[in-house]
Amino acid sequence: MVGLAGFEPATSLTVVLKEEGASQTTILHTRTALSSMMQMAWDNGYRKDNPVRGIRLKGVPAKPIIVATRDQFLRVYKALPSQPAKVLARLGVSTGARLCELISFIPDDFDFDADMLDVRRSTVEVTSRYHPTGDRFLTRQYTKNGEHRRFRIDHAVSLMVQEHIAENGIEPRQVIFPVRLFASTEAAGRARLTEDEIDALGFTDELPNGRRYKHGTLGGYVTAQCRCAGCKQWSADYARDRKRRRTGRSAREWSPAWRSDPTEYLGADVWRRIWNTAVDEAGLPFRYTPYQVRHTHASWLIDKGVDLARVQYRLGHGDLQATTRYSARADPRRGRPQGRRSHVGDARRRCLGSELGRT
Repeated sequence: MVGLAGFEPATSLTVVLKEEGASQTTILHTRTALSSMMQMAWDNGYRKDNPVRGIRLKGVPAKPIIVATRDQFLRVYKALPSQPAKVLARLGVSTGARLCELISFIPDDFDFDADMLDVRRSTVEVTSRYHPTGDRFLTRQYTKNGEHRRFRIDHAVSLMVQEHIAENGIEPRQVIFPVRLFASTEAAGRARLTEDEIDALGFTDELPNGRRYKHGTLGGYVTAQCRCAGCKQWSADYARDRKRRRTGRSAREWSPAWRSDPTEYLGADVWRRIWNTAVDEAGLPFRYTPYQVRHTHASWLIDKGVDLARVQYRLGHGDLQATTRYSARADPRRGRPQGRRSHVGDARRRCLGSELGRT
């Protein structure tokens, strides 16, 4: 790294960082930080100039907007492992809501008679240092742009959410996508041995009394004190079954004690793992992230001919310029999207209609 004392000439910044293999983003951030430091030294009389201020660097190209066609989204949708995950994905592509808004929805946000949705809060993950009570999830009574919005949703989506709330016993003030519906209840750890593999282990070494015990049994673990994979698996199964008999539970259940937060908000990491697994199973030719579902919703609306101002309101953009980047990808000669967005003009009508309803 370049030393501040010998930072002359200033243009050596880009040369040294490029030689070290730094990305253009790193170079831009380094220029900004050093310029602030130099400016502070200049303002306080420690320097006579700010040599970094005059450096002009190329900006980082904007990442391309990735959207899915109807068939591509359906493939991911069908690969999702549970009905709650499918409801969340369908509500996301139908509304364009951010994940921080989706996980904050409660039944009172929906007017099922009129098929209307109110987006009025967002939930973010913070460290305990920045949380009033030292927890993990912080709910703000406003959205990212600080405004509430209300708009109509598809009737089929409205019915799907209503059924989801009834089937899972969601109370009026509870979040409709609690993490307990998504978190895996399978114990993490080593792969389990099959019965044939345990039988293949045979018997333990002979004890002083001349007796031998089969691996994966009470005698093997307790009496022979064997700690092979088969005997340790028997011990774990025994402890689990004993605990279930004591608690009256027939299966492993999600508990708030699994994480440092008493709420049931769905974390971005949990949803990302579920979504990425479905994307891998769908075999899409590109990386389709959860946030790009929001891009897909916006692109489908514009391809359908919805006014940009309405799209901006629906997405909750504070600046219309953020919305126009979706229309910039359309072919002005045909009003159709370029590249992989070739047939999504009618995708929203079909994808959000009967085909998803039958899945």
